Amino acid sequence: MEPHVRRTVRYEDFVQPRRRRWPWILGVVTLLALAAGIAAFWFGGDHPAHAAPPALSQAGGPVASEAYQWKHVAIGGGGMISGLSSDASGKTFVARTDVYGAYIWDASANRWSQLVTAASMPDSIRTQNGAAAGAYEIVVAPSRAQRLYMALQGRVYRSDDTGRHWVQPNAGNPFPMVWDANSEFRLHGPFMAVDPTNPDIVLLGTPATGLWRSTDGGARWTHVGSVPVSKDRKPDAGAQTPGTMLWFERPAGGKPTGRLFALASGTGMFVSSDAGATFRPLPAVGVQPLTLQRGIFDRRGTFFGVDDLTKSIWSYRDGRWRDLTADLGLTVREYAAVAANPHADQVIVVDRGGQGYASTDGGATWNSVSHSAKAGEGDPPWLRVANAPFFTTADMMFDPVVPNRVWVAAGMGVFHADVPPGTGALDWVSQTRGIEELVANDVIQPSGGSPIFAGWDFGIHVKDDLNAYSTTFGPGERALMTVPQLDWTPAKPGFVVSNASDARMGCCSEDGNAVMAGTSTDGGRKWAKFPTLPTPPGTKDDDPWRMSFGTIAVSSGDPQNIIWAPAFNRQPYYTKDGGRSWTPVRLPGASGDTPGSFQAQWMQRKTLTADKAIPGTFYLYHSGGGANAGLQGLWRTTDGGVGWDKVFDGELAPSSELAAKLRSVPGHPGNLFFTSAFEHTSDTGLRRSIDGGKTWQVVPGVTRVDDIAFGKAAKGKTYPTLFLSGRVAGEYGIWRSVDNAASWQQLTDFPVGTLDQVSVVGADPDVFGRVYLGYVGSSWIWGEPAPCKPAAYRPLADRQCSSVR
Repeated sequence: MEPHVRRTVRYEDFVQPRRRRWPWILGVVTLLALAAGIAAFWFGGDHPAHAAPPALSQAGGPVASEAYQWKHVAIGGGGMISGLSSDASGKTFVARTDVYGAYIWDASANRWSQLVTAASMPDSIRTQNGAAAGAYEIVVAPSRAQRLYMALQGRVYRSDDTGRHWVQPNAGNPFPMVWDANSEFRLHGPFMAVDPTNPDIVLLGTPATGLWRSTDGGARWTHVGSVPVSKDRKPDAGAQTPGTMLWFERPAGGKPTGRLFALASGTGMFVSSDAGATFRPLPAVGVQPLTLQRGIFDRRGTFFGVDDLTKSIWSYRDGRWRDLTADLGLTVREYAAVAANPHADQVIVVDRGGQGYASTDGGATWNSVSHSAKAGEGDPPWLRVANAPFFTTADMMFDPVVPNRVWVAAGMGVFHADVPPGTGALDWVSQTRGIEELVANDVIQPSGGSPIFAGWDFGIHVKDDLNAYSTTFGPGERALMTVPQLDWTPAKPGFVVSNASDARMGCCSEDGNAVMAGTSTDGGRKWAKFPTLPTPPGTKDDDPWRMSFGTIAVSSGDPQNIIWAPAFNRQPYYTKDGGRSWTPVRLPGASGDTPGSFQAQWMQRKTLTADKAIPGTFYLYHSGGGANAGLQGLWRTTDGGVGWDKVFDGELAPSSELAAKLRSVPGHPGNLFFTSAFEHTSDTGLRRSIDGGKTWQVVPGVTRVDDIAFGKAAKGKTYPTLFLSGRVAGEYGIWRSVDNAASWQQLTDFPVGTLDQVSVVGADPDVFGRVYLGYVGSSWIWGEPAPCKPAAYRPLADRQCSSVR
């Protein structure tokens, strides 16, 4: 997930206020750490690793009528909520995300529930990775709380039972359309609007083909040609612009008129007097905005909008636009959201970091508003880190029922604040429970320890209790710290290595922690940064990200022996002294400054592994890109990275330059598995080797494998239990083998109903049958044998019990 909205932020935006407790003590500690030449977080020596969560079943192996329980690992929030919508009565409240689906507030369960599931969506997308995307838009019909429309993956879906079931009224033209729910314009909107009095009239604004309208609940659509398509902002391929944005007019003190505003970015505002059938340019005198990011009508009929290009606040009334930023001397900022109180004369405007203004006189005067944030009751405790100067903001709306309550779609979840008119503070309280939106990168569990989960933006979560929300994250509570990979070694219990790197490349390195890659000796709770970082060819010593992201591994015989292949195809390095010094990995025949094989930092690629049974042995798969086509193949070192031999020449599997996974089987020398983890290729078969990669065989009947993991062997078995997300005999599911891949059992198809894409699979080495699944937009799910009663997954449920077959 690329952090589009973070490209223009500054380090100062993220620095904690100086009112922290005992600042002089923190300063002394920092000076001492620098003087000693170390950078550690939660300082301390060796600590005992915690135990794995207890098993739900004591069977220890497959049994007759075996059942599995599935739930989300309780981490909570973590991803961008990009928009909000509610009906006029406040009964239905929904939120869209940028990476997977949309959520609805379930008052009876006191939590948010995912709307895009195998139980709720049509069969046409009930497939592997069937809906692995965020919602471009979701709206509630103002006059019918049960009616929802959702734009997802190029199509529009409708629900008439508050999201429990969705239909696609029109499966043909003009669908599928093209949009990206995770583009740099994902915080704009709204891109859909429903008539305030007629729930069958709905409009959709797209970036590539403009405005569309349906008068029969989405069954038929017509193109509205009187509103031009938004103009491209960049020369890149595709539509580099937000879609048409839409607002039904709220007249002063009266019933809806049917007038509708439509903003074509780059051209300006248009208006319709016939519920969107036809439009004309909005009559206006003088200068007017050509684009907006968000807008709203206040209760007296004045329209307020925020302009992301001119960094202005605009108002429109009586045929005249007014640039309030220029006219009133307000600060020029990247304004992002605006909300109007339906019960009072109150408008609030904030920028992308949550700073802004409030007006109680229709925009004539404005007062600054401050902000704070805290975790709400029952919410993930770690969300307290939202209390920072930069509070990432996407959308705001006042509650239609609760007086003076305003909701915000934020970078860590959904928050609310009670703001009576005249109040100068937005004291945000999280209400995010139920949302799981981290982008999962990795999960490991060393024997005797707790599972460790690593993702984008909010780092590392160590879980002694899979049902309890995280209280903190590592390798230090630093926002937007991404951890692409973790690794462990049997040589030292509790020892873990990571390549943690800040996702905001180009921003916020002033504290010296742009890269927090390093080691832990207590199972991932406390971390020490590598004492040094190398400078790969083509980079400079003063580049904080010169050695970052990529794939990393630690020797099975020596925790000081680590190999790191960074992103951007940069030179891999190895260390034999825990990072105090680094030596380049020299592959015979390599040329140029970028001899590596890990191109982009966001790739779910793990192509470097240590042999978990042979000390000093590592394997590196090279895809042979660019000037180093001759390097394609599998490379092996048996001396910790000093010398390398190509043990297999050529491509292991087609399209293996992207999300490929190379896995070593613990306790079994030379046993490797490999998958390209890429569906759009002719051969997606799972490969395995039992001779250290010299020869490979395709595992019969197993294809489209996202990843494979190794858990505790079943009773009476010596080979680890295998788990994978993929297809066996053409059928997708989560599969288990207890006989070294000779046969497979399907544990479930879509755990907890998710249609998201699996990015990583992990397993418990101490509890038979426990498996962890990481997803590209919905955090992690875990499953294990349990004494539960199998049943079909129900919409909005937070757990599932499946039959093993």
